[in-house]
Amino acid sequence: MKWLWSLAKFLLLAAVVVSAVSWYHSRNMPKGAAPELAATDISGQPLNLQAMAAGGPVLIYFWATWCGYCRAVSPAVSELSEQHLIITIALQSGSAEEVAAYQQKHQLKFRTINDPTGALSNSWGLRVTPTMAIVDREGRISSVTSGMTSKWGLKARLWLAN
Repeated sequence: MKWLWSLAKFLLLAAVVVSAVSWYHSRNMPKGAAPELAATDISGQPLNLQAMAAGGPVLIYFWATWCGYCRAVSPAVSELSEQHLIITIALQSGSAEEVAAYQQKHQLKFRTINDPTGALSNSWGLRVTPTMAIVDREGRISSVTSGMTSKWGLKARLWLAN
């Protein structure tokens, strides 16, 4: 029984540390109403966050081709894009063609806005990749998470935003 108590304390401490680090990384992200986000994706199609949010919660995924954690999170986001509204923003990852080639090579099927200079990501207060923001039907940011997360964690946040 002593080992069970030690395990519980360790898991609680780990959860507190992970939550604190995630909060610190996302502290500059907008609170309340989501900023306007209307742009063209890498295939030339228009994306409009506010219009999409009217149809349900939208996951905004800031990532980069050079980001190690993103290599683990991106496949989960790609799977979710088959059933959920998702906008991804590739931060300082090269030209639109380079981002498209990366997505094709890694079989990532989500729609992406290229942010080669980081200006769009900076306007959202982004400090670290990957960062995920959930925007609800009213256009409010309901949650922000940075770092590693799972497909099920993202599904739960999308469900809560609904």
